[in-house]
Amino acid sequence: MTTKRSTAGWPYLAAFIALGMSLSLLGPALTFLRGRAHASTGEIGVLFIAQSLGYLVGSLASGRLYDRGIGHRGVAAGLLGIAAASLVIPHVSSVVMLAIPVAFVGLFGACVDVGGNTLVVWHSRRTGSIRLLNGLHLFFGIGALLVPGLVNRSLVWSSGLTLVTTVMAVYAALVAVVLLVHQSPKPSTPAGSDPNAPQTPTRILAVIGVFFFLYVGVEIGFSGWITTYAEGIHLPGTNAPTWLNTVFWLSFTLGRLLAVVLAKHVRSGLMLAASSGLTVGLLLVMAIANGSPAMVWVTTPLIGIAVAPQFATMIAYAEERITLSGRATSWFVSASGIGGLALPFLIGQLLDGSTGAMPMTVLVAAGAAMAWLLVVRATLNGVVSEPEAGSVGSVEEGGRLSAAVHGDVGPGDVAGHR
Repeated sequence: MTTKRSTAGWPYLAAFIALGMSLSLLGPALTFLRGRAHASTGEIGVLFIAQSLGYLVGSLASGRLYDRGIGHRGVAAGLLGIAAASLVIPHVSSVVMLAIPVAFVGLFGACVDVGGNTLVVWHSRRTGSIRLLNGLHLFFGIGALLVPGLVNRSLVWSSGLTLVTTVMAVYAALVAVVLLVHQSPKPSTPAGSDPNAPQTPTRILAVIGVFFFLYVGVEIGFSGWITTYAEGIHLPGTNAPTWLNTVFWLSFTLGRLLAVVLAKHVRSGLMLAASSGLTVGLLLVMAIANGSPAMVWVTTPLIGIAVAPQFATMIAYAEERITLSGRATSWFVSASGIGGLALPFLIGQLLDGSTGAMPMTVLVAAGAAMAWLLVVRATLNGVVSEPEAGSVGSVEEGGRLSAAVHGDVGPGDVAGHR
């Protein structure tokens, strides 16, 4: 019997490069796909709905599988599914037919997303997960950063998307093999445990899920349509829309790198509040500038830096106060899928009538996300304060509190998390 290698953190990072590439393909490829399908901007926006619906189904289906111990097999299956679906995209042209492989990219991408976030928390449960979570999403940004350039070269060298999708598929398959030779971390709730054991209340998961709904709407709404927006305002310069998209993902990656560094020194709640406030301020400036090329180039990279830490930091913020099981992560990723469906589709419809609709629509969603942080904070602080009033059992409806609450990590680690 072959002995698998012990669990390591780096395969998760490698998997999220593939995830970032696959879920970010639509943005820079959208103009080409729209022209090939002879579709309007609003019609091609259906692809965002297809990807998000697949993502929603995948996230709902995969959460409990990870709680039952599927581990690396689930992530590997997701990566292989991404590889297969990606290879189909260059060979179909109508919007309806394109929607099918795009939906499967979303579905299998959600399996990787839920698995990666959940397994990273289990892998680092004794040392604190915030830095590895930020690292995970940093590598998602690296994958997304590679896509605009790969799409551009693919269109030049192969007159289509064959090159970029082949690179994505081969890489995803290789990472899947790597994961299969490493042991999976044990679930927080061991497989085979009492199915009637108390869990984190649905109300709490729903409150946190609303934030992910709004945040991902902001991230995908901006990144998915920034290229089309730049074309609509006739941003001057050779390949300027493509370069603008690349600059966004470069700054997004830099923002997540900064988050990894700052996570040890800045409380997760403060980082969330600061990044949300900065995002709103920058989107307001872009909206007021009304397509000014100089302000578009200035605000786009800064928005990338501002939005970058929020997803991973919110997961870490929640994990400090509740048990992060596959079920909980599934809730968060499902809400993200709905957010990635609603706002990008709305922007696509509005862009048919006004090129300036994107910044204003994203601004409204970012403002709502910032305001909702107060609700999340009040809800989670209520969970943590209950044992102080003697209601320990009600807090442990999620199975156990995180290491930061129980004191399984040192004071320095807690300070880095809270």
